[in-house]
Amino acid sequence: MRFCGLVFDIGDTLFDATVWRRWLAARLRLLGAPITPDQLVQRWEALLVDVYRGRADYWRRFGELLASMGIRGQRARELTRQARARGHEVQTCRVLFDGVRQTLVELRDAGARLAALSDTESTAADVRRSLADLGIVGCFHAVVSSADIGCVKPQRRAYEAAADALGLPVAACAFVGHDADELAGAMSAGMFAIAYNHDPRARADLYLDDFRQLKDLARLPVGGIPAERPAGG
Repeated sequence: MRFCGLVFDIGDTLFDATVWRRWLAARLRLLGAPITPDQLVQRWEALLVDVYRGRADYWRRFGELLASMGIRGQRARELTRQARARGHEVQTCRVLFDGVRQTLVELRDAGARLAALSDTESTAADVRRSLADLGIVGCFHAVVSSADIGCVKPQRRAYEAAADALGLPVAACAFVGHDADELAGAMSAGMFAIAYNHDPRARADLYLDDFRQLKDLARLPVGGIPAERPAGG
């Protein structure tokens, strides 16, 4: 294989992470703050950068998000209470995308080294517990959390930290993700970029329609991975 390490984003790559935000966007619209789930993601992610670096509190930033849309006082407190409860419910009901568990097992058994690279307010130990709940923690040789390393994707250091955790050079690793900026960051850092469940605008070296297509990587000869782009890309 061209690489022997695979670095995975978690949310929206291994499972659907949009449930809570779609719920929140709907609640905000009911409170008179018209916003689409995509617009919410852009605004919320901008506020979360320092949270993911371990420099700000998640729920304090949530209050800032609500205030930016004119939701304050009792309305904000009630929505925060609901959001906490809904978030806990969503976390306990997450379901992996089709083929994820078996594909990870086959890649691991084929000799690939696998890492999870998460932008999160949680420590790597907490991320490991979440992966254990999903039944896949044993597939990963390393778990890297932004809260522990103090940087987030698409910063180069985030990808380097994942490669370091696998004991591999960056060029020997591929990044599997969905976010356009994070895929671009991986390529800029020197990783092969594999897009799955991706943004329409995402640029990558390889595009997957089905997660199970990753199993083909274990059967490719050295240098045998093609650089493919959608028609017109």
